[in-house]
Amino acid sequence: MPILDASTLYVTLDATNAATTANVTQAPAAGGGGRGAAAKPGITNSELVFDVDMFLLAGLAVFFLVLLPRAIIRFTHKREWVDGHFLRSVHLEDPAATSVGNPRASPSTKRSDAVSPAYISPSGYNIDGSSYGHPYKEQWETDASHTYVSHTDLLRKATTASRREVRRPSLPTHILGVSTLFPALAAFLRKDVRPGLTIGKSFILACYSAIILYAGLFMSNPLSQPVRAGFVAVSQLPVVVLLGTKNNLAGMLIGFGYERLNYFHRFAGRMYVLAANVHAIGYFYKWSIDGTFAKDIVVPKFTWGLVALICADLLLLLSTDFVRRRFYNALFIPSHIVSAIVMGIALCHHYPVCVPYVVAAAVAYGVDRFLRIIKSSVVTARLRPLPDLGVTRVEIPALNAGWRAGQHVRLRVFSLGMGFRGWAEAHPFTIASVSRCPSGEGLVLMVKKAGDWTTKLYDVAQRADYGEANGLGGNVRVLVEGPYGGPGHTIFSSFSGAMFVAGGSGITFALAAVQDLMKKDIEHRSRIRAMELVWCIQDPSSLTPLVPLFSTLVAQSQSSYASLKISVYYTRAPSKPEVLKTFRHLPPGLDLSPARPKLGHNLKWVVARASASLSGDKVPLSESETATGVIVGVCGPGGLGSEVRKAVADFDPDSRKRVGGIELHEEAFAW
Repeated sequence: MPILDASTLYVTLDATNAATTANVTQAPAAGGGGRGAAAKPGITNSELVFDVDMFLLAGLAVFFLVLLPRAIIRFTHKREWVDGHFLRSVHLEDPAATSVGNPRASPSTKRSDAVSPAYISPSGYNIDGSSYGHPYKEQWETDASHTYVSHTDLLRKATTASRREVRRPSLPTHILGVSTLFPALAAFLRKDVRPGLTIGKSFILACYSAIILYAGLFMSNPLSQPVRAGFVAVSQLPVVVLLGTKNNLAGMLIGFGYERLNYFHRFAGRMYVLAANVHAIGYFYKWSIDGTFAKDIVVPKFTWGLVALICADLLLLLSTDFVRRRFYNALFIPSHIVSAIVMGIALCHHYPVCVPYVVAAAVAYGVDRFLRIIKSSVVTARLRPLPDLGVTRVEIPALNAGWRAGQHVRLRVFSLGMGFRGWAEAHPFTIASVSRCPSGEGLVLMVKKAGDWTTKLYDVAQRADYGEANGLGGNVRVLVEGPYGGPGHTIFSSFSGAMFVAGGSGITFALAAVQDLMKKDIEHRSRIRAMELVWCIQDPSSLTPLVPLFSTLVAQSQSSYASLKISVYYTRAPSKPEVLKTFRHLPPGLDLSPARPKLGHNLKWVVARASASLSGDKVPLSESETATGVIVGVCGPGGLGSEVRKAVADFDPDSRKRVGGIELHEEAFAW
């Protein structure tokens, strides 16, 4: 929240306040006509807003303390100190180091009846290029599918007749979340008031509104004492700026990405503009009553105040959903930068009391820009078009570590093909590959054609693909910034089961999460016993390029502790009916259905499978292992998110308790 030094800042603040504003214990301001009520003796405007800011900080502290146990558990794992913060390149061991004969390999990999533990790619080839005989490889392999699925190499785990395996004691510690402890309350708070706004968010915003209204109206009349509203407005400036940054202290403390706090940033901005306008209208009213409006408005400090007000109103008008969605880079971002800078300068000239708040906001913004520079890398990327999916695959081999499943990066492409302004635009995309993947391909993004910028990127990829085929090269320079977002303090691998629901291009989040859990299962760093991936698409032909990857993941799970089921649902009749004939012989564990998913049934399967695996169906990982719950992740349109929330809320309480609870993680589909 506000970055303030309570001991020194307010000494200067109070002194300035005494010179620029009347103490609320004094008589009402001239022209007020006795309409203002007397306040509590000894309380100044600066002291009041200081108390309000401290109260807001106390609210943040409550959230921090509630989430602190899970944060402590998260950072007891040394990998969490280095992953999820900065992208980097690390040296990866040769996959052969884990093969038979390696003294560090698990006992079962040394058995004569074990399957070869060489690393394989989901396209059906070993690392040396030889086929391991996947039964569906020849049927499904296409240029597009091989391009898509080549980004992850997984170790096919050894298996024995008894399916028993000695596992190292490196399983992640699990701690119950608040939603698991109070499922009924969590379900209530997740209900939608309107798209994008839940009851829980509404409650937080209502509390914030009450605090701001208290500060502005407590023993004060906005028309006779307009200075109070000015203090309230400027005191919230650091809050607005802090919550609008990509790297903010509030999010770091509670483990929330900037995208999950953005709703608060927008609302706080509206409250700031409201208070600023109330402040100005109060003075306009007073000057109009006194007949001195024309004389007072040309006083320099009031003129600067008017400039600041105009900038604040412009920020509000150019921040509407219409402008943000249609002109994000062309109008929304430039207007924010220019208006904020001019407004900060104007506030400093308006009254000296504003300077500390402007400085606090500037420091918050400066720290964010500094961290964004550190988290940015200019690297070479390879672009590949995937026509079957309408997607551009962006491969960045120079960055192969530093992110967690579910995180995203912001991408800029330095190519003339992106247009006059396209090279300067940064767009967020979920990372679709696994950190520290032995394949050597590094960070991979899947960019769906959904607008002008992404369409231009696809066109550049087609030209690059053509140029590479003709010996002209297919690489471009890009700037990658991140990673951001992700599961925060939640550790997916600490749960007993997982279900990931994706809609359309949200499959990148679900695939990254599933593959990361499969990789951790190989490394004996996961408690997951049952997983299901649910993908909702419009046209079944979208499945074709992913069948090799899905088939490999399902086959991988047959010899691991984590059972995997992949269910694909399509909601429209295929444009080419003959495409359905190619899906008649899908491998066991991969299903295609012409309907919307009944998510309650999908979740029931995961819970039942996870519970059964801990009661004899599969050998427990340790003698003392108990059920640690099921994590449900969703990334897709708002309607799909509502369906998932309903499925979690309506789930049978006894089954929920038996499996250790059900926790929900939601990823924003849009920006």
